[in-house]
Amino acid sequence: MPDNEDKAVATFIANLAQQGIDAAVEGPSVVYSMVVVAGGLVGQTIPTAVSISELSAWPAVPPHWIHFPASVKFVRTNPDPSDCLPGWLRHSREIGTWSADQTPVVRWLAHVRGVVAEASS
Repeated sequence: MPDNEDKAVATFIANLAQQGIDAAVEGPSVVYSMVVVAGGLVGQTIPTAVSISELSAWPAVPPHWIHFPASVKFVRTNPDPSDCLPGWLRHSREIGTWSADQTPVVRWLAHVRGVVAEASS
């Protein structure tokens, strides 16, 4: 990893830790788990990930793709296996306006929670 990626990944992992979420680098991804708070999987703990390559500008710029195990299904999505761990798919989701006046990791986690709330199984 280039130095800027190392720093961005370390910052992302530290930011998650500040929210009580453990994360670790696994292959091309940073993997962490979160409890689903709405939707068809509510109450379940779901692993999710983001590509290390997408974190190079963190926290100034959010990642675009959200990774889930292929067993997490969505009614509407555009799955792609690129840059994922084996058995995982990434899903393209726009986060909207990325504002510096809000805590980046809190916004990111809210975004991921909103996406996983759309999961059908």
